[in-house]
Amino acid sequence: MPTPRQLSGLEKLSPSLDEMALFARFMREFGIETQARVEFTDVIGNRLEIDRNLFLNLKGQWKIMKGERAQWLLYTAANIKWPDEIWLEPGRYGGLDKLHYLSRFEVGRGGRLACVAVFERGPELQGVWAGRTNYATTRDDGYIDSKRLSDRQLRYWRWER
Repeated sequence: MPTPRQLSGLEKLSPSLDEMALFARFMREFGIETQARVEFTDVIGNRLEIDRNLFLNLKGQWKIMKGERAQWLLYTAANIKWPDEIWLEPGRYGGLDKLHYLSRFEVGRGGRLACVAVFERGPELQGVWAGRTNYATTRDDGYIDSKRLSDRQLRYWRWER
């Protein structure tokens, strides 16, 4: 992956905000104030559905406060808008195709942050990719590299700096 980037002007969000306030702040990064969903076109033309599904678990409950997600939420938006890499994972046995958006950032005192967002849609379908998860982690144990390996293909995009 490219070397981690520094982003100026992005704030860490307060963990004292509730789920809806955090989600509203995240959506403002995509120009939305009152709607709960927006279609966003990424750097290479993929149409992505940005909505609360990025932050819901399989039971439909919020996971926006899970782990380090809340404080680094604006970095996860930057990952979707300007990823370091986009990987395609073809669906297997009729399963869903997935796009993995990956970025690394330098954050305070030499710390590193890895961001992952995943969107999916049915094989051979055209149109909008639905959001499935979006998170950040400060784990520095090869975690982000594990998301780049296996059957995924660096097919669409790699940021060249």
